[in-house]
Amino acid sequence: MIKRRKINPSMTILLSIALLSSCNNASTSGESNRGTTKLVPIVRNSENPSSIFLGIVDKVEGDTSISYVAKGLYLNDTVGFIVEVNKTIPAGINSDGSVNEKDGFKTGSVTFKKSGMESDLFVSALGQLWHVNGIDKMKTEPIQPLAFFSNKKPVNLDKSSTNSFKLFFDQKSSNPGEIFFTFDTYKRSIEFQEKDAKYRSTIAHAFAQ
Repeated sequence: MIKRRKINPSMTILLSIALLSSCNNASTSGESNRGTTKLVPIVRNSENPSSIFLGIVDKVEGDTSISYVAKGLYLNDTVGFIVEVNKTIPAGINSDGSVNEKDGFKTGSVTFKKSGMESDLFVSALGQLWHVNGIDKMKTEPIQPLAFFSNKKPVNLDKSSTNSFKLFFDQKSSNPGEIFFTFDTYKRSIEFQEKDAKYRSTIAHAFAQ
């Protein structure tokens, strides 16, 4: 006759706690990975770096603007910065398709800020890709280009959307640097797309210390 071992009640409780803890840990791990943004190279073609891409990995909401942490990869380095976008930006294109000359152009609606070492690495990467010598650190003060918002509706950062800008760097220059800038909260990414390679030096120096 086989004797059955009597289970100690305290051992049953300990086993239940262990199982519950294991389930909770698995659930927490799943939640922490949800919504993370995988970093990708900032250029798809280093031979023709006409577009620069970064992913939006985090954000901090303020009273009048939202600060987004943008990061990407260049070679083996993580590069990036903070881009601050105003919550109230009027449409740059009127309903009839004409340009909103009064409110379409704003300085300060888009601001770039240094976030740490990765910002210096971004400027250094920009110099290497665009063949601009002598730059390896990002400015510590905010960078505020003149921004034209080329959407037909005012910006709405509460909803996922694609927001298109044209940025003008170094307005005091006889040849201000122009570049297209896409800020996409749906894809959680930003993109600089150059209008002309002749503006590369002006734009790179506008970011550099």
